[in-house]
Amino acid sequence: MSAHRDFLISQAPALRPFGIGLMEVGGLTLCEELRSDIDLPFYTSAQVAGFAVRTANLVGASLDHPIVLPVVDSVSNDGYAAEPLPPGASAKVEIGAPVPEGADAVVAFHEIEQVFSADGPEGIRVTAEVVFGQNLRQVGSRVSDQDLLLTPGTVLNPRHVAMLAEVGLDKVLARPKPRVVVATVADNLVEPGLPLARLNQTYDCTTALVSGLVRDDGGKVFPIGILPSDPAVLRSRLSEQLVRADLVLLVGEADLTETLAQLGPYDTADVAMSPGGPRLFGKVGSEEVPLLVLPGRPVSAFVSYVVFGRPLVRSLGGQEPLSIKVVEAPCLEDVNADPDSTQFLLGERSERGVQPLHLPADAGAVELSRANALIVVPPGRSVLAHQDVTCWELDS
Repeated sequence: MSAHRDFLISQAPALRPFGIGLMEVGGLTLCEELRSDIDLPFYTSAQVAGFAVRTANLVGASLDHPIVLPVVDSVSNDGYAAEPLPPGASAKVEIGAPVPEGADAVVAFHEIEQVFSADGPEGIRVTAEVVFGQNLRQVGSRVSDQDLLLTPGTVLNPRHVAMLAEVGLDKVLARPKPRVVVATVADNLVEPGLPLARLNQTYDCTTALVSGLVRDDGGKVFPIGILPSDPAVLRSRLSEQLVRADLVLLVGEADLTETLAQLGPYDTADVAMSPGGPRLFGKVGSEEVPLLVLPGRPVSAFVSYVVFGRPLVRSLGGQEPLSIKVVEAPCLEDVNADPDSTQFLLGERSERGVQPLHLPADAGAVELSRANALIVVPPGRSVLAHQDVTCWELDS
């Protein structure tokens, strides 16, 4: 089973990255190292209203030895830079105002006395030394120029995207979402919403199932619904879709060997797993688009996708192929051994352990919706009640 999965992954190398606009990169895999080329904040500002000073001019200031500095400028918080501060002077600043070049501290109003003349304040009297950086919000204190922001391989989430926007980036080198065409091949299925005409007809749920799984794994889905099993018609419909496909996932019980043989090289496999795994894999069309055929029944299609389809989609997207949370839990009842196959059993996991679900012969999405774990039982192994088993969490 693992050998076949590795073979499939080897046939679906990661898609080539390109520059993608910031509004489109959510969920994509970053393919470059990103560093800031700006400082945040852009400038050093005053955290309190007061006077910008040079601390060197206030060495030795005390109650017994006050130091008076003339006020030579007034700076508002409108974002415009002031003239450099001359040595031995001060500048009045508002909260948030950029401090003049040369100033390295701000003295709050309550920490000084103002010296007045007939025309208004002309200086400040300081009676204590001032600490370097006092009451300043330093340039680059949040992000500095050349700070590392993100590394290659990061899957970009909305918080990452917002950060990149805040430092002024409008596009990044990322791997696009794999475009996945999904279809079900059957003659007795009906699209949901349409009437059932015969007793042997049922509604197609596997197209919706596989499409949803692909989206969860970062793929861009093109569901084309139900296709007939007629080889000529099927080949024609598939050929029409290849222009927008990086991967084709077909779900069905029909023998598609003849169809694939006409479209490109294919590989057959008999994977020792229960329920059964994919039987056919091919490269179709002139671009040799990978195509995987999953079993037609919903539970089998789900298990087969988790084991084989998901690694393909994630590999194309440049992500780690295996993304499964594995836990050990007590099995709440006996499980008989299958001598030849790995068993994947739907289970309902709780604090007590994991309960295997008893499925009817026609089990489908109704039963699948109750499961939150896959119980994995190796070939030839029996499980006794309350014995630990390996579980793959489905909702992690």
